[in-house]
Amino acid sequence: MAINRRHRYRAIRYGVETIATGLVLPRHRHTAGYATVVLAGAFEEASFAGRFVAGPGDVLLHGAFDCHANRIVTRQALQILRLPWRDNLLEGRFRVRDPDALAIQAERDPLEAMAQLRVDLLESSAQELHWTERLAQALRMETITHMGNWAESERLAPETVSRGFHRVFGVTPKLFRLESRARGAWNRVLRSSTPLTAIAHETGFCDQAHLSRAVRALTGDPPSYWRRYGIAHGLTRQMHSSQSADGAA
Repeated sequence: MAINRRHRYRAIRYGVETIATGLVLPRHRHTAGYATVVLAGAFEEASFAGRFVAGPGDVLLHGAFDCHANRIVTRQALQILRLPWRDNLLEGRFRVRDPDALAIQAERDPLEAMAQLRVDLLESSAQELHWTERLAQALRMETITHMGNWAESERLAPETVSRGFHRVFGVTPKLFRLESRARGAWNRVLRSSTPLTAIAHETGFCDQAHLSRAVRALTGDPPSYWRRYGIAHGLTRQMHSSQSADGAA
């Protein structure tokens, strides 16, 4: 199954933004990584890292080429702080004790605020996962060999699994796994000198050609490009060539 190549990347405006209640933003993707710090209100996000409801003091970290959907879940307007985030391996929901102090610091220097955010990050308390979240986790960790067997283990009909997962994450389980696998392989390409053929087999692709198609579909360039030019050059190129809209939680 091929990844849709006609996606549009969304750019990020760093700083504080207030978003009117009622926003529902279908699944979309971003080129560069970023952090969302919630100052007021609450919203739901379903991403590669999982599904989270984030309120004041919560932080959602996104690596490069993250894909997610957003929905404001309170009647109160959402106020968030967006900061750069350059760690593709640290994602998900965290907390900070003083989000307003970060917002003040970001007015002076977003990069300093990003560095302070890393120092201030706290683990979020564990919560019981809905079956759609358990499925996303299993797909991401490659622990599912047969969707029918997984559905049976959860006492769910296969069609219920497909529809329910798509409703929450905005994509089918099959495509979620392929994109997550491609993103993991892309990170391996950037962070190691392992031959591409070996990375393909180690990350679940049938061969290097399959790996190259999936990575290119997700990121806009094949693994050979990323290995040759590196992440800084590649992300700059993608952001400049993208004709996407700004914004998103």
